[in-house]
Amino acid sequence: MTTTTLVLTLALFAADQPAPKNTKEKPKHSPYAPSLPYLTKEEEDKLDKIVERYIQYDIGRLQGKEAAQALKDFKALGPEAIPSLVRGLNRAAQIEHSCPVLVIAKKLDHLLAASEDPELLEYVKDNIGSGVGPTRHAGILKDLRFVVSLRKNALARGERGRVNPPSTSHGTLTRPRSPQVMSVAELAEAASIERGPRLRALLIELEKRRGEEVGPALANAAASYDKEIQKLGRDLLDRHLARQSEAAVKEKLHHELVELRKAATRVIAAKMPRLGGELIDLLGDDKEEVRAAAHEALVKLSRGQDFGPAANADKEQIAEAQTKWRSWWERKNTLSNPSSRYNPANR
Repeated sequence: MTTTTLVLTLALFAADQPAPKNTKEKPKHSPYAPSLPYLTKEEEDKLDKIVERYIQYDIGRLQGKEAAQALKDFKALGPEAIPSLVRGLNRAAQIEHSCPVLVIAKKLDHLLAASEDPELLEYVKDNIGSGVGPTRHAGILKDLRFVVSLRKNALARGERGRVNPPSTSHGTLTRPRSPQVMSVAELAEAASIERGPRLRALLIELEKRRGEEVGPALANAAASYDKEIQKLGRDLLDRHLARQSEAAVKEKLHHELVELRKAATRVIAAKMPRLGGELIDLLGDDKEEVRAAAHEALVKLSRGQDFGPAANADKEQIAEAQTKWRSWWERKNTLSNPSSRYNPANR
């Protein structure tokens, strides 16, 4: 056999052989459930990060453009993010804030309402609350598991379409009720989820009530990316704080939510000038916007006198400005009441 004939024979033989299988072929679906696409670890980590940043936004730790982007990314999540949302729900259930738990539960409810994958529903039901332990949000987790179970049972009976349970213990997954008949806790929960005209109605009703949930709920609205809701939230928060005692407003100066600290400075400047000395410490707050609010309030109380600090001041300049403001406050108190003396250590 000539060399040419041998080469042709081998070529024809090779053409008849099946192509080797790609042993690294990407799986067709997620290990969680058949209806979900397969995601790499990097892709899952990215979704987990989006959910985590939303939680940070909802508890007030992200502001401005970062907050707006976190909310936008969260809203864009689709069914592929369901496992990440379940993990995020469990993390959120271990913190005190109710807002992220409610919103994530609501989003899961919405996504699962369109699912016809019993394995996915079983996965979610089994993993809601996994590793959470005792939590004040146990009722919300129970409600969501109940709705998922109803959906799974309906599919087993051959039913399609959304399943609406007659009632859940926290009302988070049922038909909206009138704000006037809702409790303070229900109003605060609903305000963390709703958007548009109904959110305005909830906030207006909430401001009329009393309870520890009112301030944080209005503060979250005041931090909204929506400029109209932001303004409404700030106005309502100021109105709410103005009805509180001086001791209550003083306490809000040290609250973890930025908008509550800022609102307290505005209320002191407008309604409670006797607390003016309390604003001096806030000139060194770790948030620039709180420092600016305290500075503005002090200038208002001093009727235009300004001892700083400048917006870009360093720690030494801030401390110098605080010393000047304390001297001013002591002089002011002495002139108005010769028997009084301002002593920061006695505050």
